Amino acid sequence: MNFPKVIFNKDFNILNEAFSYISKYSSGEIIITDEKFNIIFQNSKYFFKDNKFDILSLTPDYENKNLIINIENFKQSEKNHLYLKLIFNDKSFMNNLPMEVHICKIRNKRNKVKGYTIIIQDITQEVKNRIQKETFIDILTHDLKNPLRANIQVLELILKNKFGQIETKLQPVLEELLKSCRFINYMADNLIIKYKNEFNLYELQKQKYSIVNLVKEKCNNLNNFLDKKNQTLEFTVKGEIKDLNIDIDEIGKVVNNLIINASEQSSENSTIKVEIENNKENVNVSFTDYGYPKSDKNLNEIFEEFITCSNKFRKIGFGLELYNCKKIIEAHNGIIKAQNSGNKGTQITFSLPSER
Repeated sequence: MNFPKVIFNKDFNILNEAFSYISKYSSGEIIITDEKFNIIFQNSKYFFKDNKFDILSLTPDYENKNLIINIENFKQSEKNHLYLKLIFNDKSFMNNLPMEVHICKIRNKRNKVKGYTIIIQDITQEVKNRIQKETFIDILTHDLKNPLRANIQVLELILKNKFGQIETKLQPVLEELLKSCRFINYMADNLIIKYKNEFNLYELQKQKYSIVNLVKEKCNNLNNFLDKKNQTLEFTVKGEIKDLNIDIDEIGKVVNNLIINASEQSSENSTIKVEIENNKENVNVSFTDYGYPKSDKNLNEIFEEFITCSNKFRKIGFGLELYNCKKIIEAHNGIIKAQNSGNKGTQITFSLPSER
């Protein structure tokens, strides 16, 4: 929230009338004080008028010394706005309620502080929503992903005849089951990335690694996926590519998403081009499909949340993949862009900074 400087001409009467009108439609507490924090106006949404309310502590038990110091520093500074999140502890109906507090200085035309406006909002529901979403991330990460990985590993071993020869008629059933598990795992990965980004829980675990080897590994792992449409990968490396400081798992998810996206956009029996190029300060990794060229508007939108490139595939969770790619690449201080290729189709390229 961006608060402008508040200036008054003669007295608080105009502000008082204005806030009286605004407070009818506000769910929060609105308070106007003079320069000494004596209350001039209060709409009493949370605090009763006969309550003793000291804005310098915001807690009647006066235990929060850091908060007092914070407000005192604000009073002495040139800043016009102070934003706080805190939990009230007043042994009353507000006990342990999380609140959002905005304090703005009211100045005269000579820039002298003549008072303060305080807006206090109950954010209990916001906190509950955040806890629920963090719990959802934990469920995805542990309760769903861990047994899913185990199922995938077991199915892979069975299909490799590690537990004995399987019946011919059973093999396609197990292969289809494995594809379903991999797809659910893929969707879960994208949901986890999306929510971690949204709630600032996203932390990269970087290490030096060969981007060439990583892309090759992901291309090889997706050969079975491409076989469904009889598609092939054309892999090219231009120039000497040094190891990059990257989060291997996260960049691996980007490569997975971009290969799958290119496959979904391309027709059967087509070739998908994957190219890695050293471009002085950056390493560029490009994925070119041979579907239909997109309009400039569609190219600009494909990295937005819940935008899908294809009208053919209506899958749960589809529309997060390219959005997540953009977030991961930007977290690595890189860029990602899309353009129509020289032939039919689209080229998506991400660039990561080289180590100097």
